[in-house]
Amino acid sequence: MQNRAAAAQQQQRQASASAGLFRLALRVRADNRLFVSGMGLESEWQANLRIAGTSAAPTINGQLQLVRGTYSFAGKRFEVERGIIRFEGEDYMNPVIDIVASTTAEGITASINVSGTAQAPQIAFNSTPALAQDEVLSRLLFGSSVTNLSATEAIQLAAALNSLRGSGGGGLNPLGKLRSATGFDRLRVLGGDEASGRGTSLAAGKYLTDDIYIEVITDARGFTATQIQIALSRTLSLLSQTGSFGGSNASLRYSRDY
Repeated sequence: MQNRAAAAQQQQRQASASAGLFRLALRVRADNRLFVSGMGLESEWQANLRIAGTSAAPTINGQLQLVRGTYSFAGKRFEVERGIIRFEGEDYMNPVIDIVASTTAEGITASINVSGTAQAPQIAFNSTPALAQDEVLSRLLFGSSVTNLSATEAIQLAAALNSLRGSGGGGLNPLGKLRSATGFDRLRVLGGDEASGRGTSLAAGKYLTDDIYIEVITDARGFTATQIQIALSRTLSLLSQTGSFGGSNASLRYSRDY
């Protein structure tokens, strides 16, 4: 009797679990008027998708294709020439992307190419005539070669490239390239700090002597700070910082390697 009761309970649980489970067989088509906006993108798309599987495990096959669009980056307007977002079955949260946008400026035709997948995009710059990626962006932003940039321009360029690297990057190493091109000894990205009012920032520093290091920190909201570190001994350093929002301060730092 107990076995029969257990079997009946198991069947009842399975029936309850499957009550909310549906098989899917949908076709989604739209010739246009699917609008995507934000992050500099203004675009219209068309869709041709097939949705199958079950409500618990759906699959999506097909693609979204660009009708027209523009992309604004670093004050420049790009025409989106190609846009395809392709869905391939169960991994519908991670479609394959293929987007190309281009513009003409400073004697070159520059393009931004976004490939890979939504969760791991690869971003690259190309141009006609062919130039290195950091060189293309330097000309777009400042109308000058990367080797002729001022320190402030180099910081802005590094910040722009680093924002792209944070989105996937396509193998870019902008900080290392700019450090060697501009003569900085260190380039680093700092997180935001509510206490000082600093947003995500780029810090560029150089050793004036073996014992004196100076660093300039800047963000996109107008925060600037200058920090000087003077090594008094192998373990003791004097730090002095002057910031646009937080006044000046000085401190001693003790450090030792173990």
